[in-house]
Amino acid sequence: MKKLWIRFREFRWTRPFWGGLFVMAGGAIIGWLPLGPVTDIIHAGIGGIGGYLCSLILIVTGLCLWFRPKLRYGAAIVAVIISLISFPVSNLGGFVVGMMAGIIGGCLAFGWSLPADDTDEGAEQLTAPTGSGSFTERV
Repeated sequence: MKKLWIRFREFRWTRPFWGGLFVMAGGAIIGWLPLGPVTDIIHAGIGGIGGYLCSLILIVTGLCLWFRPKLRYGAAIVAVIISLISFPVSNLGGFVVGMMAGIIGGCLAFGWSLPADDTDEGAEQLTAPTGSGSFTERV
């Protein structure tokens, strides 16, 4: 049990965990509110389908934030834009609660930075040429 907790803590610290959680919660709220009988959703038209589409995109974006933390900038921007789009498309963005959760999660994910160990991974020092030879020969 202790090793499981340690693994979860490492998982949580090495990615924008809270940002992804808020984005997925916002997506769940936006998707849960238009639930109803299928005939009502078909009659609702683009509003019913738009709510499900916004919800699906936010949940996938939250999972992307968890499992692909290096894509956090793009995923965070997509989360904020889709959350704002959900306001006119789906019941005022899940009655504003889902929209705000998505926006807050996107902002948290955008502001998160990689741990210091991972930022220098694979980076090479490129310097200007000095002496003989061209720059491309040394790289």
